[in-house]
Amino acid sequence: MHVRPATFADAASLARAHVAAWRSAYVGIMPDAYLAELDEARFARGWERAIDEGVSTMLVGLIGDVIQGFATFGEARDEDPVARGQLYAFNLHPVAFGSGLATELHSAALAGLRGFDDEHAYLWVAERNPRARRFYEREGWEPDGASQVEEFGGRPLTEVRYVRVVP
Repeated sequence: MHVRPATFADAASLARAHVAAWRSAYVGIMPDAYLAELDEARFARGWERAIDEGVSTMLVGLIGDVIQGFATFGEARDEDPVARGQLYAFNLHPVAFGSGLATELHSAALAGLRGFDDEHAYLWVAERNPRARRFYEREGWEPDGASQVEEFGGRPLTEVRYVRVVP
């Protein structure tokens, strides 16, 4: 198992892991029809654009030579951020649950967040995603009381903000 920067050639594999992660994590949180309609080809095109534009740092987590997860992070995107660095996305294909890949990928993302010269970083996580919230809490993230609502498939999704010290 190892972590490395994403490349343009990774887009299709990233899309596969991304769709599988969402279909696992968001059952009962996002509409079933929305999850069923997630399109790996569309996601792959989005990953290609994102990698080509280089607007964030993208890491892939591999087991053997297969991408099973990813993390993206960069400069805070919120209008009123609580820190300069933000973990934008952190997803794991369900086949990698319990493998230790999440911990390794998270450590690499934290190392990257150190580059923002801020003692803290933050992320947003779905309020009703207990698996992700437990993981983040084990890794030292703490909810700070802030929340926001986004819409997916016509249904509101409440996200809570987590903050942690970046060692």
